[in-house]
Amino acid sequence: MTEATVRLTFPAKADYLLLARLALGGVVRDMRVGPELLADLKLAVTEACGNAVRHAYGDGDGSVEVAFVVKEDRLEMVVEDSGSGLELPLIEQLLETDPSTTMEPADGGMGIAIIRAIVDELDVRSGADGRGTVVHMTTYLSEPD
Repeated sequence: MTEATVRLTFPAKADYLLLARLALGGVVRDMRVGPELLADLKLAVTEACGNAVRHAYGDGDGSVEVAFVVKEDRLEMVVEDSGSGLELPLIEQLLETDPSTTMEPADGGMGIAIIRAIVDELDVRSGADGRGTVVHMTTYLSEPD
């Protein structure tokens, strides 16, 4: 299998979150991804996109870009926005949150912890120019016996 990338850009509105889930289903259609893993990956990409929709632009307009990168041994999902971005201490706090021991904050905040519990690798960082947020999720795919 050669590397392939599928990109999707949509308005940062909740009405469009389903598109990311549908695109993921299409991307993995010919891969060896079972229904449970697919459901988990859909949850992860929905959480990442939902965070961008809820937090990136306030009440303003903007877009969310999702890239699905299929490699020989893994699937990478990258969700980017060009909104307000996150401060490094907040990113570190989000990445250290343990979903099994943390009560959900009143304003949400469990999305990153949920994603971390699903994927094998998670990187969250501010965009290159300090604006926006990039959520890079990697799931390694094992060959069936």
